[in-house]
Amino acid sequence: MKRVIKISTITAFCISGLFANAQNSQELNAKIKQLQEQVKEQAQSIDELYDRADENEFQATMNHIKWGGELEVGDSFISGKNSGVKYHSSNKWTTHVKLNMSSDINEHLEFHGRLSMFKNWGDSTTQNPTDPAQGRKPDGNSGLYVERAYVDYFPTKNIAFTVGRQPSSDGPGMTLIQNTQRKSTYPSLLFDGATDGVVASFKLAPKSKWNPTVRLAYGKGFQNQANYSPYTPTTNDIDDLNVYGAFFEMSVPLNAMGKNLFVLSYVHATDFVGHPQYFDAPNNQNLGDMDLAGIYFENTRAFNTGLNYFASVGFDMPKDNGKTVNFGLLTGNQNVTLLKDNGYAFHVGARYDIGSSVKVGYEFNHGSKYWYSFTSGSNDLLNKLATRGDVHDVYAIYQIDMNQFLRLGYTDIKYDYTGSGWHIGEPQKTDDYIKRGYLVYNVRF
Repeated sequence: MKRVIKISTITAFCISGLFANAQNSQELNAKIKQLQEQVKEQAQSIDELYDRADENEFQATMNHIKWGGELEVGDSFISGKNSGVKYHSSNKWTTHVKLNMSSDINEHLEFHGRLSMFKNWGDSTTQNPTDPAQGRKPDGNSGLYVERAYVDYFPTKNIAFTVGRQPSSDGPGMTLIQNTQRKSTYPSLLFDGATDGVVASFKLAPKSKWNPTVRLAYGKGFQNQANYSPYTPTTNDIDDLNVYGAFFEMSVPLNAMGKNLFVLSYVHATDFVGHPQYFDAPNNQNLGDMDLAGIYFENTRAFNTGLNYFASVGFDMPKDNGKTVNFGLLTGNQNVTLLKDNGYAFHVGARYDIGSSVKVGYEFNHGSKYWYSFTSGSNDLLNKLATRGDVHDVYAIYQIDMNQFLRLGYTDIKYDYTGSGWHIGEPQKTDDYIKRGYLVYNVRF
């Protein structure tokens, strides 16, 4: 009997122990589950904190950079004659987008940038524009190009260094017809397009009403390198096209004349390349140097009226080295040199503002037989300022409100000589022409 009782006692103890272990296991599992829930909640909280930090960082970045932009949609009707063949092109639409950005980094440093797209409606074929024209001429795709990206460093209030992709497009001479303020350093008759370089600006007498300023510039018109391995030896013996410039500008303090600008320009470009896009061609080489000089004057709200006007004159002075290039059909299967003689051009225009809504304007420019300047990157579809001949441009602007306007215009170009916009070859007499009627809708924000 005693034995049975002992066994029963032991069995009961074991059974009670099993129940206790099961209970402890349940409590342990519950605690594990509770800890897992707490870890999960903490992980969610950490993710939320990261998301919140990312959002704050994004907002801080967006608030640090000021954004603006411009959208222009246009329709053109063009007719003309090229090499004796007449043609007609109607109802051709384009879209041009500019996204501007700026940031005050600190009291001595500012950043400015612009992304740009320019395309024909329905285009999907790349036309491979040169670097100054990327984003400024329709090239068959909707990609955004960096048209501007530079910093202004002010070591003092009277000295500035501008480094990067320069504000070198849509300059003085284009502001009236584009219905905008000055957006470039250089008069557009001499230079219009995107470029990379360094510019130093010095205010000579900051307290003077004349506000005289001197700018010294250096840039690259072409750099011979392999894009994917820029520090390896190049495949041909072509030197870089280096550009050096000096500019003097000031205001004329005559109250009756309103706001005005006077600019003297001089540019020296070395080692012009036969063709920068075909620089790998076996017979491509440097053809010589070229100097450009110009005088520009503009007057806005003249004599306290709605009259705005400008006058610009430019001179090119090539110095060929006697070497030639031949690019087949591109050069008429002929060996050609850099331009052989000096050229000149002038560009004048006026716009009268009737109240705040209606503006009417007229421009005329003429280029001589050997006229050439750096305007291949102009977003003017006809690059009219490169014309070796006469150009008449008449337009009317209707300002819908402060952010949007319509411009209706007509451009008539009569070429006296071939090769407008080219730095090589001997210009020939011609009677080619282009006539363009257009309507553009512009929104700025």
